[in-house]
Amino acid sequence: MKKELDFLRIDGKYYGGDQNWHTHKMMKLGGCSAVCACEACIYLAKKFPKYRRLYPYDPQNVTKADFLRFFETMFQYIYPGIGGLTSIDKFEKMFLKYVAATGVSIQLHKLAGSASLADASSFVKDSIDAGMPVMYLMLKHADPTFDEYEWHWFNLTGYEDRGDTLTVSFATWGCRHEFDFMRAWDTRKCWKGGMLSFRA
Repeated sequence: MKKELDFLRIDGKYYGGDQNWHTHKMMKLGGCSAVCACEACIYLAKKFPKYRRLYPYDPQNVTKADFLRFFETMFQYIYPGIGGLTSIDKFEKMFLKYVAATGVSIQLHKLAGSASLADASSFVKDSIDAGMPVMYLMLKHADPTFDEYEWHWFNLTGYEDRGDTLTVSFATWGCRHEFDFMRAWDTRKCWKGGMLSFRA
């Protein structure tokens, strides 16, 4: 089974945003959590009328300039501390402060990185089947295949379930990526990340 969200395109070509677009040193270095939140808000504003106020610009025509302005706003709410933003609970609190400021009501559900692979796979598939992206935090990973995604936040936007494998697609650095979710979830490290999604 395969499912892919109609995720946002910026300037008609970029698949989501990129923290490296900004000139501010800290936003470039530690802005992935804010970018992840920006993307999720724009997607929700585009797809669900009740969430329209989550994005102050046009969600049907997302420009790089508007995205960067939104990134600056979101970074006031969602930003890393020393060592980054390594807690899905802390991210949730920061994200909901932004949501409250827009006057929107939204429910998040989350899954800790220590959860079983079966629970994690169901979480991803149920969320995307419901038309919702999954905000994903990867911390340390024993497999060097995932080095470029360590200590990083990004949105899962699709999956392909072949029974013995589960491949997920995701947005980061303005591009669409894929990896084997089963290998990604089993980090074999004590530092665990986790996932958050939305209830429609």
